[in-house]
Amino acid sequence: WVYLAVFIAIGLSLSMLGPSLTYLRERAHVSKGEIGALFVAQAIGYLGGSLLSGRIYDRGLGHRALATALFGLVGAVALIPQFTSVAALAVPFALIGVVVGIADVGCNTLVVWYSRGSGSTRLLNALHLFFGIGALASPLVVDRSLALSHGLSLFAVVLCAYTAVMAVIVLLHQAPIPFAVGSEPTATATQTPVRVLTVISVFFFLYVGVEFGFSGWLKTYAEGIHLPGASAPTLLNTAFWVSFTVGRLLAVMLAARIRSGTMLAGSCTLTVGLLALMVVADGDATWVWITTVLIGFAIAPQFATMIAYAEEHIALSGRSTSWFVSGAGLGSLVLPFVIGQMLDQSGSSAMPLAVFVAAIITAAWLLVVRRELTVATR
Repeated sequence: WVYLAVFIAIGLSLSMLGPSLTYLRERAHVSKGEIGALFVAQAIGYLGGSLLSGRIYDRGLGHRALATALFGLVGAVALIPQFTSVAALAVPFALIGVVVGIADVGCNTLVVWYSRGSGSTRLLNALHLFFGIGALASPLVVDRSLALSHGLSLFAVVLCAYTAVMAVIVLLHQAPIPFAVGSEPTATATQTPVRVLTVISVFFFLYVGVEFGFSGWLKTYAEGIHLPGASAPTLLNTAFWVSFTVGRLLAVMLAARIRSGTMLAGSCTLTVGLLALMVVADGDATWVWITTVLIGFAIAPQFATMIAYAEEHIALSGRSTSWFVSGAGLGSLVLPFVIGQMLDQSGSSAMPLAVFVAAIITAAWLLVVRRELTVATR
């Protein structure tokens, strides 16, 4: 349960930028494209943290590394209300990226080691379900913070207090033993070809680009198309995370009945179809609501299920997980930044179109992943 609770903090911290983007942009007096630099700063930090952390966990430093990252998150979040310029804000958001990258690699790796190859699909989907719970709470807490404290101070207090408590709890528990020390699957992680790790990492790059590109700019998109209702953009963002969380809950329930590969194929196909519908609807309010809710449901299982799918074919270590999370970090950098530039140049309709194209590429790349994993296990 410790890792599940930690992932609530990860969900809160990684998802706060989207709902607070308009406030931060107006406070800094910059354009949508310029405020998009915060996505880049956070993603670069996330990429660096995930790349550096894999071998730390492989050396058996699991809970010490995880707790250190959580204390770092407390410090980074506490800095956000103190800054107004984009350049200054980039520092705490980059730090958030670093420590969340370390914590993300840690929780995913430690859960796989805890499961010892048995029931990892269910446990990983449960882990990422709790990310969804944090991400769902994030726009609500940000909205209340803006209303009550006229800024992000209240959000920072809530997240810092929760994260500090979780850091202490992590230190009080013993970490699972790495595969290299305890029982081990059929192949060691060091035997996994770099080509296979690269192919899987590209999938995470594409998937997270879709997830962050959509969720990060969703509120701004809703404001741009003038979605009816004063609080409609915030509610739409919340509705996405509700359906996202429900999708991950359903994935936990179905993990024992549906193969990981089948779940991935269905999820990718459904995501492409729904984004196509959103593009065709061209800002129609009713269809924006319907497609947003269903897109959250459709993309929800992909991250955790891909880790479980990979674990069925290769042994996962901190090193291999850091490859995957690094790919995800790079994905959270590229597409959200590109969408920010497109919104400045082409208007609000650019967001669903860009995410739709990325979703098509993601679905096609899944075929490459399946081929490489099949070859790797022969």
